[in-house]
Amino acid sequence: MTSFDLAVVGGGPTGLATVLAAQALAPSWRVLWYRGRQPGFVPAYAGLHPVHRLNVPVERMGLDAAQPVDFLDWLQARHPERGVRPGDFVPRTWFGDYLEARQAGLRGPPALDARPQDLQGVVPSKGQWRLITADGNEAHARRVALCLGLPGGQAPAAAPAHWIADPWAWWRALPEGPLPLAARDEVLLVGSGLTAVDLALGLRARGFAGSIRAVSPRGHWSLPHAPTPPLPAAALAALDAELTGAGRARRLFRLLREAAAHHPWRAVLDALRPATNRYWAALPLVEQARLLRHGFGPWNRHRHRMAPDVRATLDADAGLRLERGRILVDAEGRLWRRHAGHEEAIDAALVLDCRGPAFRAAMQGEGLLARLVRAGVLDVHPLGTGVCTPADASLAVLGAARFGEAFETLAIPELRQQAVDTVRRWLEPEAAGDRPSAPK
Repeated sequence: MTSFDLAVVGGGPTGLATVLAAQALAPSWRVLWYRGRQPGFVPAYAGLHPVHRLNVPVERMGLDAAQPVDFLDWLQARHPERGVRPGDFVPRTWFGDYLEARQAGLRGPPALDARPQDLQGVVPSKGQWRLITADGNEAHARRVALCLGLPGGQAPAAAPAHWIADPWAWWRALPEGPLPLAARDEVLLVGSGLTAVDLALGLRARGFAGSIRAVSPRGHWSLPHAPTPPLPAAALAALDAELTGAGRARRLFRLLREAAAHHPWRAVLDALRPATNRYWAALPLVEQARLLRHGFGPWNRHRHRMAPDVRATLDADAGLRLERGRILVDAEGRLWRRHAGHEEAIDAALVLDCRGPAFRAAMQGEGLLARLVRAGVLDVHPLGTGVCTPADASLAVLGAARFGEAFETLAIPELRQQAVDTVRRWLEPEAAGDRPSAPK
């Protein structure tokens, strides 16, 4: 049976970034890439409408850690007619096209064996890893990089049939032509993050003229980007020292508020971005849990911003309501909005679940991550939101599955750097003349 130097599991941007890093830094390696059965880079970057835009400026979305502007360069070279400039927020499908182009530029066999298969098991076997697919095929690799992407959502118990737990799968399955909704219908968006924003824009673009109601615990949209001068170096150095020793979530947020009172808050958050995981790691576990419980929503609202014109479109839509509250489903499948001790019945023709990834649910069920946890290959992080870095150095976890151990681990800048760091870490013992540690 053929043995590979590296197996990459996952067909999204993280998996592609890891393959790119391996081919650039370890060109002699033979890489096996389990891309999964979904064609293209779905769900985030394929099958979407042009109104679905990236929420990050184009010059920061390159997949090459050594060349972060690679996406901008590619667009300007491949599609000069689009007139893309730094600072633009372009359609997400364009980023999907870029990912496809980067994939097409990979070296093929024997350097790379890319398989459209889903992996069912990763088992230690005689100093290597045995990789088992859903149809029973097997391969072996000395190293494994798990790049599993964001976990899906999870519908509440007794959710009615018109509750859509995976709104992007629903969107991609829509037929051409008018939506199966009447002008008098109401669509309920459970959540008000960027997924809710995209779906509201998409519904309008597809001709839905009825009412759209978005409900979230705090009742806020994400804030818009805006041109902002950088934080002065002296202010950054002073703030960094205080945040590193904050010790408590409440003090950390108080320091951020004080900094934002003297400097533009966008400049503060952008300057601190590279050190966010360091501040997170310095907090005790109980304070990390407190931050997730009380501060995660406000953080996301400020950190994950949207294009200014997208926010203006939302604000101008008279048929779009944003409300504070929690959506409950009773035993009969009826919907209720609870806020300030009161409950209001909701009669919606369609419910789109926009609450985001179900990190804790991913540790259970039948997904690969949950199976590896049950098998003892991976350990759940004490926060329950992801897994710990494996003790075995020949197994790496990248991206969303690290949430909890890391705080910033979902966006392209972090993902591309994780890919490079992982390959470099594996190369260090080889440079010293040692082989990587064998799986136990």
